[in-house]
Amino acid sequence: MKLDKKVLMQVEQVYTANAFRIGNDTFVAAGSETTPQVFLHNLKTGVSEFVADCPGGVMSFVPVPGNPDMFFSIMGLFPPFVGAEAGLFMHCRRADGWKTVRQMPLPFAHRCDILEAGGRNWVFAASVSRFKENPADWSCKGEVYVIGFNDKGEPSAPQLLYSSLTRNHGMLRYRIGGKEMMCVSGAEGIFGFTLGTDCKWNMEKLFDREVSEFGFVDLDGDGQDELVTIEPFHGNTLNIYRKHDDAWKPLFTDSLSFGHGLSCGMFRGEPVVVVGNRRGTFTLDVFTARDPANGLFERHQIEQDAGPTQTLVFNSEGVDYILSANQRQNEVVLYY
Repeated sequence: MKLDKKVLMQVEQVYTANAFRIGNDTFVAAGSETTPQVFLHNLKTGVSEFVADCPGGVMSFVPVPGNPDMFFSIMGLFPPFVGAEAGLFMHCRRADGWKTVRQMPLPFAHRCDILEAGGRNWVFAASVSRFKENPADWSCKGEVYVIGFNDKGEPSAPQLLYSSLTRNHGMLRYRIGGKEMMCVSGAEGIFGFTLGTDCKWNMEKLFDREVSEFGFVDLDGDGQDELVTIEPFHGNTLNIYRKHDDAWKPLFTDSLSFGHGLSCGMFRGEPVVVVGNRRGTFTLDVFTARDPANGLFERHQIEQDAGPTQTLVFNSEGVDYILSANQRQNEVVLYY
């Protein structure tokens, strides 16, 4: 698989890379794992804007739907799991510059995302642990919170949804049975949160193995998504499961080295799985389906010595892209 490469930004120890639409433009957000560097890059104009007053340790950065000047992030989690001061941050773009505030203290926070449900936006935030004496200490379970917005569009008080999630790494929106849910992964498995008709949050266990990151994509074209996982936390295997009789059955597995930055989507007319290795050769790899019915997939090495931390498959202006935060090179990169 031959791809062109474009370096969008140089960011020291880049960790976060996300792409999204705001109005008619596509933006790429990128943030450092160690320094206060956080940028918004406009793909159309090529201009990168510095987001001020950030503490560094950027794990996630997401826009608020319907508000082009409000964003949420997880910041303050530094390697190796130094994050007692971490939390959920709100970033507002104003005429006189950026204003960044810690919206919610959440020690060892790791992921956030936003779900639209019941006609409102809801910010989800999850932590790897409530407290850590040292990087190897997993004695305290992590938590999942949700924050709603009032009629003025202002965030309300956080609500604790789950207090027994260890080593959280994955979080994404997914639609099951016509209903959008927020899915979160950890040592206890994958859980989905949906807003009920009674305006209360329901939790459903979707997968019962320790999962670092995960994605859903229809790899065989039968109209049903497969489940793709990195196992276990920062794990050494990429796994693909197909659903049979409401149970996920193994279809394919391959080796990783400190697996990181998993994403799935359509690229050049075919479904792909993109994943990084933060150890070993530090490669960025893409998996394509050769004969998925028989569990046959091809592995393509896209970049060596990249050490990807986050990736995303997306389309902008009719062009398919693979976005990667190549931490070993301090680069935010597009492949197309």
